[in-house]
Amino acid sequence: MSVVSIILILLVAFVVGMDGILDEWQVYQPIIACTLVGIAVGNATAGIILGATLQMITIGWINIGASVAPDIALPSVISALLVCGPAALSIKHGIALAIPFAVIGQLLNIWIRKLTVKLVHDADQAAQNNQISRVDRLHLISLGIQGLRVLIPTILVMLISPQYIHQLMQQVPMLITNGIAVSVGMVSAVGFANLINMMVSKLLWIWFAIGFVIAIFTQINLFVLAACGLVVAIGFVWLKNKRHGASGDSGSDDDMDSFDKELDDL
Repeated sequence: MSVVSIILILLVAFVVGMDGILDEWQVYQPIIACTLVGIAVGNATAGIILGATLQMITIGWINIGASVAPDIALPSVISALLVCGPAALSIKHGIALAIPFAVIGQLLNIWIRKLTVKLVHDADQAAQNNQISRVDRLHLISLGIQGLRVLIPTILVMLISPQYIHQLMQQVPMLITNGIAVSVGMVSAVGFANLINMMVSKLLWIWFAIGFVIAIFTQINLFVLAACGLVVAIGFVWLKNKRHGASGDSGSDDDMDSFDKELDDL
């Protein structure tokens, strides 16, 4: 890899690690993180395919209470690097490696959260003393540590020879690899079912059906179809807001349509 590609990958890894805990820009989502890594190494197609597959697997991974879900940021970057980078592993191997890296990322996340407890107490003390600049510094330090959570493992993987990685993957029995591939397919189906469950609405089902019909009976590229759907969605929301503005919406529950009420119930 070129120096520019290495710098871009490290930058993506650091930002993804920070956003994985900040949860602000959704850069840590596999579809985005894998695509960025693929673009950095010049293999965006493999990054998009891997990211889309991992996205369906991880769509149901959420933190429940104090429990920490398997990490998404670390496996997204590492798997994309191994698939799109010099190692050039297959998509199946990249998905198989994402599972153990997710567990490793989860353990690192828990350890770092415990490590930053002292920083949180220091920030509380600084806030009581009106030391706002110190609060900002402590916040950036703790956020930077989360970025290192993904950056350091990425550097370690980049130091491993691609030939050695291939030798390790050849030593893994096909039974394990194929078993993980089958289980991943089942988990993807569960993630897709969760996505449909979130989309259940009388107002959205018609668009969902139209999209499937167009995808099946036409030769339109999937990305073109997604772009058309985005344009239709933006236009629909704009017309809907314009209609509410023209009718003098008071913001009361009586003025909410059925779709808004269903969203409110969620």
